[in-house]
Amino acid sequence: MPRKRILPLVLFALQAPCRAAEFPSFRTQEIDPHVGNVCYAVTTADVDGNGKPDVVAVAEDAVVWYANPGWKKHILIKNATEKDNVCIQPHDIDGDGKVDFSLGASWQPTNTKTGGTLQWIRRSGEGDTPWQVLPIASEPTLHRMRWGDVLGTGKKQLVVAPLQGRGTKGPNWGEGQGVRLLVYSVPNDPSKDTWPVEVADDSLHTIHNLQIIDFDGDGHNDVVVAAWEGVFVLKRDSSGHWSKTQIGSGNQETKPFKGSSEVKVGRLADGRRYIATIEPWHGFQVVVYTPPKSGQGLWDRHVVDEPVQWGHAVWCADVDGDQDEELIIGQRDKSQNPARDPQGPGVLIYDPEADSSSIRFTRHVIENGGVGTEDLIAADLDGDGDNDLVAGGRSTHNVRIYWNQKTSQHD
Repeated sequence: MPRKRILPLVLFALQAPCRAAEFPSFRTQEIDPHVGNVCYAVTTADVDGNGKPDVVAVAEDAVVWYANPGWKKHILIKNATEKDNVCIQPHDIDGDGKVDFSLGASWQPTNTKTGGTLQWIRRSGEGDTPWQVLPIASEPTLHRMRWGDVLGTGKKQLVVAPLQGRGTKGPNWGEGQGVRLLVYSVPNDPSKDTWPVEVADDSLHTIHNLQIIDFDGDGHNDVVVAAWEGVFVLKRDSSGHWSKTQIGSGNQETKPFKGSSEVKVGRLADGRRYIATIEPWHGFQVVVYTPPKSGQGLWDRHVVDEPVQWGHAVWCADVDGDQDEELIIGQRDKSQNPARDPQGPGVLIYDPEADSSSIRFTRHVIENGGVGTEDLIAADLDGDGDNDLVAGGRSTHNVRIYWNQKTSQHD
């Protein structure tokens, strides 16, 4: 079993104790030792239509996929976009019943005036024929994107978050023009027509990631963002007006970087929520926000673990079958603190354990040193009902699957 450490943290009172599930072990499989100089992003999608989720990875000059179950590597595109490719999301864009991908490229993180291309790619033939790249738009420092129906039309839109506002400069990225959070609607003919776009917000700085989720339970999708100023929820009403509500403070004490970096909303077995982040931007703290004890105002901030050297991925998923969603963290670099155990880089899981008055997190080390995690995702790859993990490395250049052994342990 992986090494673990109890991290006590009083979060909020629960109505009744939850029985802790046995935490599973994970088996490592490297499906690509060198996808490129950097594995910027990983996701899953059924590319070949066999009903099984394939693994998709983005390198600086290519998009590739690995066929489930044998994990044979296939190239979707190579040298077809401006370097570097940086983000990808699957969606059936042209409505033909087969998955396409939206793709962000021309990644130039300090160039806030030009660059940043947005395109989608679709299959142009059978077998390993290179896919077709079709332009959508451009935006400097385009960095992250998600699909979701945030306009309430019944169809998903593409929500795009650049990293920085136009014309801003470091190290104080919190000054100047805010980030234009863009919402693109798919036109009737997405290969030829202009994609309609609206600006959801342009007041926040250094938006490093986002999630589309029905945050307040009203049946409509909202946008949760992690930014220089903290954690916010953006919501669009029926009249088309966007509102912004701050949920978390972010780390405002550090220099030169501040705020929140990655973000995901997690749920416990009883339906309560928490918000997980890395703080500050490109930071060293694993942070959880919980609803305020006072019932109003900003959510309560709790540091779960530190120092995590350059946390760069956050996911929430139930990996042990107890209906609580665990907090999954990717660490990008080796720790500079010689006393830190684990040193990393790698993958960590924080398992919430609830009793009548508190929640504690047990840290499980899934990977220590084998992948410099730039991105990760949880998905059931083998159809056994348990979430597995996929991680892509920056310094290590690789793609790995971590197979959840929970089902096999109890067969």
